[in-house]
Amino acid sequence: MLDFLYQLPEGVILALTIVVIVALISILPMIVQRFPSMRPNDKNTDFVIRTQATLFTMASLVLTFTLVQTDINFRQADALVSNEASRIEQLDRLLTRYGDPDVAAGRPLLRAYAVALAKDEWPNMLHTEQHESSMRTYGALSRHILAINPTTERQNLVLAEMFKTLDTIADVRAQRLNIVSTKLPSLYWWVVLLAMAMLLFVSSSIQQNGFRRVILSAQAAVLGGFLGFVFIMDQPFRGETGLGPDAILKAIEHIDARSN
Repeated sequence: MLDFLYQLPEGVILALTIVVIVALISILPMIVQRFPSMRPNDKNTDFVIRTQATLFTMASLVLTFTLVQTDINFRQADALVSNEASRIEQLDRLLTRYGDPDVAAGRPLLRAYAVALAKDEWPNMLHTEQHESSMRTYGALSRHILAINPTTERQNLVLAEMFKTLDTIADVRAQRLNIVSTKLPSLYWWVVLLAMAMLLFVSSSIQQNGFRRVILSAQAAVLGGFLGFVFIMDQPFRGETGLGPDAILKAIEHIDARSN
């Protein structure tokens, strides 16, 4: 729903969430305290402050726990991308070590597959499940390897590793495509919205003075920062820190260096 925000710089997203929360904590007291039943006094201020502290602690714990979960998701996605790149490099080494120029002729197909991943599939995988270029080059590479006829025991062993690596490349790619849409469920954001709304409402019923306004604004800024950070980390392949094809591009560089 808010995916368009990932087009903004991450500093802007953080600043935006902080400004919105701080603005609400500054404006809402003027609205809430207009109602006679919500006008603060010395009798209920102490109770409201204790309740507000509990809500703030609970909201902070939820956001912190969620940030840990999004960090785990990000690291898992990063590990998959790194594994995919390393398997591509491994297959290139195997094609080289096989010791047959006809087999080594499959290396350009492998490079073309890696280029298709980085240049074609990567920019589009957030929007479509159809990736004809990468699948076409993978099919050509598979047929090339399947056509290999080993003549020595060593070649048999190398070919077996090729088959295993080729299958792993396909498996890791499928896993990457499956986690592209990984993000926190919509229900979570509704729960966070409810928690933030209740915290802001209770905070707005505290008897205001200059000192308390500053402290409440600082508290709101912390929550806004947490909320913005969770949003930034929520989808591993979006935003400035989103995972790019850097590992794949580095594998292509290694393939090129090995060819020279």
